[in-house]
Amino acid sequence: SNFYYPVTEADPYISILNFHYAYPIAVEKNYEHHKVIGFDESGFAGNADATYRKQAWKFIIAGGGLFNNLDYSFTVGKEDGTAFNKAPGGGSPELRKQLKVLSEFIHSFDFVKMKPDHSTIVLAKGSFARVLSEPGEQYAIYFNTGNKCILKLNLPAGNYESKWINTLNGNALKTEKLKHSGGAVTLTSPDFSEDIALKITLQ
Repeated sequence: SNFYYPVTEADPYISILNFHYAYPIAVEKNYEHHKVIGFDESGFAGNADATYRKQAWKFIIAGGGLFNNLDYSFTVGKEDGTAFNKAPGGGSPELRKQLKVLSEFIHSFDFVKMKPDHSTIVLAKGSFARVLSEPGEQYAIYFNTGNKCILKLNLPAGNYESKWINTLNGNALKTEKLKHSGGAVTLTSPDFSEDIALKITLQ
């Protein structure tokens, strides 16, 4: 299916439900099937790297299990993936580096224990935010749009480390230790452009 669809019945022999140009709602509408939800093809949204980087981050942090993009920078004569192709999609060496940042970010968690989280964020001033978490243990948060965010979270008591990650290169932009007694806590992002990620882990 393109975009999303609420699958009514999934054959037990099928392991992956794939969607082209998938929206995060494809995960939300099919999560209870307990199968991998895949973003199986990208494109038809211009050629800007940011477009496909954001699609990947939003889908994976929504609980998606794979992002499999079309990359139009691979062409005849440019098998090294350096072409600029006037095609209905994206792809570039820089985008591949940015997708590697996402891969390294999500693999830095014990992600099989994490689920989409719609209750931890109380307020995210200045950005749209999405959370994948194991409550009280580990939180992967992605912020889409804006250049600064004041974030109010509801966290259980514990000692945490928060680390703000540049989605372009994976650099840690800001790290803080949180000795938290439980309840609401406020964090302020560093300045960013378009998107940023936050890793919070119990220490």
